[in-house]
Amino acid sequence: MSASFLPEFKVVPVSAGYRGSYRLFENKPFRLIPGAENHPTAGQALNAAKAYVRERLNPPIRGEITEARDVLGLAQWHEQRAAREAARQEEVLGGVIVKSRTVLIERRKLRA
Repeated sequence: MSASFLPEFKVVPVSAGYRGSYRLFENKPFRLIPGAENHPTAGQALNAAKAYVRERLNPPIRGEITEARDVLGLAQWHEQRAAREAARQEEVLGGVIVKSRTVLIERRKLRA
């Protein structure tokens, strides 16, 4: 026998009002809402049970903003790779390729 998912809600009368109860599967017993107070009307207790089950089945999604950190050292790796590529291009072509054009690099010695 497979358990079929069928949320049900029930109201339990208590001395000071009503409490909501629920069950999620057909073959499971009803459970009272933990930590809930007694409600003056049966409709309020039923709505409280529905809200509890909705929150339990669909928890809110939390978004966290954290500072961006280069944990793996990718930025440094990209800089080193770009420097190696520029050095190779300068050695082979005598310049660096910028926007599909070769830009010649001139090196001058400064007089001190």
